Amino acid sequence: MTSIFVLVGCALGAVSALAAAPATLVTSANDSIPRPVYQDSGVEVTASRYGAQERLNVSNLTAADLARREPDQELPMLVQSLPGVFSYSDAGNGLGYTYLKVRGFDQRRVGVLVDGVPLNDPEDHQVWWVDLPDLAADVQDIQLQRGVSGSVGGMTAIGGTVDVVTTPPGRRPGTRVALDTGSYGFRRQMLAWDSGLLEGGWATAVRLSRQETDGYRERSGHEGWAVSWSGRRETARTVNQVNVKTGREVSRHAWDAVPESMLLVNRRANLETYHNAIDDFRQPHLQWHHTRKLGERLTLVSRLYHVRGDGFYENYRAGETAEGFGLDRPGGPAPDDELDLVRRKWVSKRHTGWVPSLTWEQGGGRLLVGGDAYTFRSEHWGEVLWAQGFAADAFTTPWRYHDYTGDKDAWSLYADQRWGLGAGLQATLNLQFQHKRYRFAQHEAGNFTGERLNSYTVVDEFFNPKAALDWTVPGAVAGGVLQVYANAGINHREPTDNELFDTWEGGDDLDADPLFGRSRELRDEEGNVTGVEWYDPLVRPERVEDLEFGFGWRGPALAWTLGGYWMDFEDEIVAYGGVNEDGSGIRGNAGRTRHRGLELTARMKLGERHELALAASRSWDEAVEFTFHDWDGSVYDYAGNPLALFPRHLALATWDGNWGEGLRSRVRLRSTGRQWLDNSGESDRTIEPWTTIDLSLWLDLREAGLVRGSEVTVFAHLRNAGNVEYETWGYWYGENYYTPAAGRNVAVGIDCGF
Repeated sequence: MTSIFVLVGCALGAVSALAAAPATLVTSANDSIPRPVYQDSGVEVTASRYGAQERLNVSNLTAADLARREPDQELPMLVQSLPGVFSYSDAGNGLGYTYLKVRGFDQRRVGVLVDGVPLNDPEDHQVWWVDLPDLAADVQDIQLQRGVSGSVGGMTAIGGTVDVVTTPPGRRPGTRVALDTGSYGFRRQMLAWDSGLLEGGWATAVRLSRQETDGYRERSGHEGWAVSWSGRRETARTVNQVNVKTGREVSRHAWDAVPESMLLVNRRANLETYHNAIDDFRQPHLQWHHTRKLGERLTLVSRLYHVRGDGFYENYRAGETAEGFGLDRPGGPAPDDELDLVRRKWVSKRHTGWVPSLTWEQGGGRLLVGGDAYTFRSEHWGEVLWAQGFAADAFTTPWRYHDYTGDKDAWSLYADQRWGLGAGLQATLNLQFQHKRYRFAQHEAGNFTGERLNSYTVVDEFFNPKAALDWTVPGAVAGGVLQVYANAGINHREPTDNELFDTWEGGDDLDADPLFGRSRELRDEEGNVTGVEWYDPLVRPERVEDLEFGFGWRGPALAWTLGGYWMDFEDEIVAYGGVNEDGSGIRGNAGRTRHRGLELTARMKLGERHELALAASRSWDEAVEFTFHDWDGSVYDYAGNPLALFPRHLALATWDGNWGEGLRSRVRLRSTGRQWLDNSGESDRTIEPWTTIDLSLWLDLREAGLVRGSEVTVFAHLRNAGNVEYETWGYWYGENYYTPAAGRNVAVGIDCGF
């Protein structure tokens, strides 16, 4: 199937020879606050993007915003300046393993695109930001679409879609150098070069980055390096661009939350104490983007991509049974004997896909048709490196104790029709069909043999319709522009590999069965059992119906939006409030759940040099029908209870000041509401609300008259100025377990452009 993608993609590329249609920043007569407007051609855009006048539940981080980013923070931490976004990190200081939520939905249910290519892992639906160190250094702008959205890349976006566009080569000619340092051993070095637009329409750019930190929490350090290269050619009618991103990350384990009783003694505590508890991973990304103007109104875009991931994590396990790791060898320990050991769990992934789209501009409307297809292959295996009671040389060749594969093939088709109905009214209809097939199989290793080998195949097909109305009220309303929108949509999401397996254990645990209703034994010609095939998954795909309504107003010095959403779920896959041995949250279906919320944004100019911005949301996330069966056989009715790990409110107030002579400042107040650690509704099983204040200063030395020619900017960031003690994530396991965030911390640096 991979060869078919490549052949079809090459055929599309061969019919054309290569033209740029770049994004532009415009200000209309009625819009004194500039907004980005994107044309539907070139690699700068993805088919999921909306223009400035189309959706009020869309927010943008512009190039100007990102120019004042905090380089000691991974990209999810930067995105939380947008409405409805909450981000956190395992290490507590914003580097290494980081995560984001939109409307409280974790990133498994948030679609992420980089230049129109899906970044979510097909198997676990996660977004592993840590595998792309310093990605934000390449980013031109980011668009967030809240709510069910996105037909691009076959993704299922429930909380929203984060659409990242990187800076094309040729846009920023010259060399850039950045040197940064800060609290908790943070250090970053970055070197970038851009050729500018060369003769014949050619351009190329390259970036090298290295970043490291000791982490806020004990033994939570992270080191990452990255190389990013892009080559591009533009002609009168076509654009071709190749992107290559590669690197390596090495992070110490800090994914386990800490008991509240321990945090009272040591805020920086980490339960992992093994000296070589590391995560070591590489994930090169290769993309080819091809855009062809077929006529005045027709544009063809084709994207081919390949992602290859390889790596492991290593840790110490105490009190494991010899049988579980295949160590009950003749003359060795008995199957039930407990021993300590060191294991290394490996994964190798190959993901190849094609994302085509065709845009037909129709005067007052537009038709967009497209789809995607991909193959995904993964192998997971574990090795014992050392075990108690065994000779030092017993594992000179690592002992493989488990081995399983996960293969996924998927395709989707969609059509998105927009009509201009006159008098400022616009209607949109989006129809999508998805087909997904996932095959899981355990293979012989250690004691995984015969009837202990499980396999299953799951096929899911979804139809996802969406419709919207957007109205720009004709004429001036109170001296500005008034917009109203309403939209409705249905989305589905299939369970991940972990969600289809035993609630508390996974495919690497001996005698753990998948969560399926029926099974049959597989036998060879001699009648020997060779495995067990499972049918009828007990964890079902989740389905959501989303209704949204809102309005907004833009005037000469003020712009605001107010919107609301109502999301009804069937079989939502919710957090149960605990974790498995790998630190992943355990999850399962809730019969019916409901998410409601209000979202407010406002931006006001305070004279010519200052601006005040506000982003706030309040949500009500609760179970409607939810019977929970605990591991000990207890049954609980959670109907009416708040759902775990959804913040009740999010608020961000930002004051940006321009003091002249190149000096700029930012004061940011961030508030996050209460989160429940499980679904019991117990008031003492929560993460307390918290509020922090951050301060930033930038000085452009050229504007200040201190240097000539080169662009030189120095900066200083002070985060959590009040040294507030707060937590960002957790679960309940006999007591409250929390992931703490950093106290008062600083970062300083210099960025030079030549």
